[in-house]
Amino acid sequence: MLSCLLSVWLFASSTLAQTAMFTRGQKFQIILTGVPDTSKNPLPPTDAPVFDVDLFNTDAGTIDALKAQGKTVICYFSAGSLENWRTDAKDFPASDQGKVLDGWPDEKWIRTGSAKIRDIMSKRIKMAADKGCDAIDPDNTDGYQNDNGLNLQQADLIDYMRFLQRTAAGYNMQIGLKNSIDILGTLSSIMDFAVNEECAKNAECSRYNAFLNSNKPVFHIEYPSKMNPVPNNDKNNYCSGAGTSGMSTVLKNISLDGLVIYCDGSQVDTPTRGNGPSRPPKSTSKPGTRSSTTRRFPSSSSSHRTSSSRSAVTSSTMITIPSTTTEEPPSSPPSSSPSEESPTPTPITTPSSTSTSTTSSSTQRSSTPRPSSSRTSSQRPVSTPANPGGGCKQKHWDQCGGQDWKGCTVCESPYQCKGVSPPYYYQCL
Repeated sequence: MLSCLLSVWLFASSTLAQTAMFTRGQKFQIILTGVPDTSKNPLPPTDAPVFDVDLFNTDAGTIDALKAQGKTVICYFSAGSLENWRTDAKDFPASDQGKVLDGWPDEKWIRTGSAKIRDIMSKRIKMAADKGCDAIDPDNTDGYQNDNGLNLQQADLIDYMRFLQRTAAGYNMQIGLKNSIDILGTLSSIMDFAVNEECAKNAECSRYNAFLNSNKPVFHIEYPSKMNPVPNNDKNNYCSGAGTSGMSTVLKNISLDGLVIYCDGSQVDTPTRGNGPSRPPKSTSKPGTRSSTTRRFPSSSSSHRTSSSRSAVTSSTMITIPSTTTEEPPSSPPSSSPSEESPTPTPITTPSSTSTSTTSSSTQRSSTPRPSSSRTSSQRPVSTPANPGGGCKQKHWDQCGGQDWKGCTVCESPYQCKGVSPPYYYQCL
């Protein structure tokens, strides 16, 4: 009898210790493009005790360093889709893959009830534990609300989230519910926090009362159409709209880089370094999808593309082309990769140019560059192609430049080498 009581007491103590990690209204930062540069100590924002980072791209040393600075670390990964660029993508059985996500040609819905899929996710959760993550942020668990090709139902999501929660708890980690507003009430008792995108924009924030009333944080992200400054009307809605009281609100670029604006008016650009994004930054609007399923980095038919500055280097000369920003209609196909410039006896600088086309605000979001004070250079170090006649080309998603980069700087057509965390990381997009 005594041993049973002791076991119950230990379980309760463990549960209380876990629950105390997150509380309503905690300030947070989310960075999924690049990795927080923990060589900067203290790392801003110093008053944000919670950081949400990418599981695959963030190494254990960075997580340890964040925790040494007093941060609670949440690790993000997709639990409901196959992302074909992830290192374990080959492990997903074809029979458990559904339709391509609308607007995401490199992702497919997955059968969340499959034993093999759950084994893959168990390994990802173990990876999070091994790296020292305090909690997990599983994304894309709302396949039942989409044309998934697998006949996924709401009950499947509820069962799957319970599986993920049990698995995380086995490693003494916590878990959050991402979007999936329809089942908030059902799962709020076993979820430790919530992560929401654009509930203020979609007038859905009031549905998070079950979390807030239980002293659980709702990490709330809005993507303003303009940063620096955010229009007052937008900021008032994001920060003071119905249901937002008590939420942990941040205003971010859709790329989820280091720049963050808080409702108290403070703005921070957290230093980041390489390792790239969870996926490339794109527009936030995804036609035909319910507002409660808004996800990060939507449709590949983005109406906003940025071509970052590039440099071509030879043994006798350097040609520098500063940044050029182009906004294209959603139907425009990707442009071809920039070609290497011909050698000239002296450096030549071409002024930047900007061209724009008008699109509906419902299908376009502008991503404002981070303040220039956070960048050490407007150009990226590059290398001379191993075969100037056409060799040394990087594939889609590959790194193609960045600080101390020594590899290829030309992308296979139709992709371009673009800055996702300048000057540290450039990628073929």
